[in-house]
Amino acid sequence: MKPFQPEQVKTFRAPKYGGVTLSLLSMFVLGSMLVVWNRLPKEKPAPALRVLCDEALRVPVEKAIIQFEAEMNRGISLDFIGPQRPAPHEGKIYDLYICVEGGEANQAPEIKVAVPVAFQKLVLATRKDFSINLSSLAELLEADLAFATCLNTSASGKALEKALTEAGEWNKVMSKSLRAYPSSLQSAAALSSDEELEAVFVWDSVARGFDLRIHRIKELDGAMKAIEARVSKESENPSLAFGFSRFLAAPTKGQFYFAEANFTGVAGDAWTENPELFVYCANQVKEALIPGLEAFEKKFCVKVTAHFIDQPDIAKALGLISRSKAVKSMPDLVFGSMGKANDKLAAHFDLYPDSRVVGENLPVFVHKSTRFPASTRNLLGFMRSWRKDVH
Repeated sequence: MKPFQPEQVKTFRAPKYGGVTLSLLSMFVLGSMLVVWNRLPKEKPAPALRVLCDEALRVPVEKAIIQFEAEMNRGISLDFIGPQRPAPHEGKIYDLYICVEGGEANQAPEIKVAVPVAFQKLVLATRKDFSINLSSLAELLEADLAFATCLNTSASGKALEKALTEAGEWNKVMSKSLRAYPSSLQSAAALSSDEELEAVFVWDSVARGFDLRIHRIKELDGAMKAIEARVSKESENPSLAFGFSRFLAAPTKGQFYFAEANFTGVAGDAWTENPELFVYCANQVKEALIPGLEAFEKKFCVKVTAHFIDQPDIAKALGLISRSKAVKSMPDLVFGSMGKANDKLAAHFDLYPDSRVVGENLPVFVHKSTRFPASTRNLLGFMRSWRKDVH
């Protein structure tokens, strides 16, 4: 048998180019592709969320931001404000303001929505080296300390006046007060620098920020205020700003860091990037509810899926769900009567005290185990105020 000789076969042609030529050709093609790629319009990176925060909240907020950025792949630009730290770039608009006094860190001209992220309590604070523990106003006055209060134009000053007036001690305390400051932040700063001053009435969040000794005065047990994350109406990304606010209030997210920093927690929603409320509504209130629900979605960035049903069928539908394995499919809210099924469904729902939400004097029921208690409260409050504005 003769050996195979490809050069003698007319249908076969040996390659005209060697390896070096092909390599050069490949480099040319790759270079051309890079030129075209560089000329294509590039997608701009998403702008960072701009947040202004009180110095007293630095620790929990910074830790929450680290987790949020890692999970959501979105950047957050964080600035701080305090008595010794003026607001950076005066006139700068932020997407989100997180403040302890209500006005100190809130430079926004208008607020779109406010989300409670923690609670703070009014306390008496002294320097760390103060050796006596004080637990009542009587002990404070007996110790004859030089103390200061806050002006009643501030949130802490208003809380102090209310608590002491209810205790019948307001006039006595004010007669002994050395001076009054515009806010808790300025009071704490004064205590840290003024040797004449020995104690101040401030928020516990501020006292911790200045490393002061906290004294829980029994007359101030009920003096508490929510710390809010406030979304600016001028925010370029209100959805993301509201999302980070909900992240701070979520039980397994930001609330962990607030608890770690000794703040009192809030009943926030379970964390999800896109929250959705499921609502049952009687058909008779359909026209009254739909515009309000749509307005709520736009303001709070929370989807509302409303299922409209004839009034007599509400109890039947809920009864079937309660007896099935789909109990988790229970609606977050029910606008309408449950009729005779009230007793059976009492284990799942609470009657909302205000029946004027929809303007039809229909009862409103709230699911006891809703994953979104904050959004549910927001919806009910919004519908009540929205109807007043519309009508």
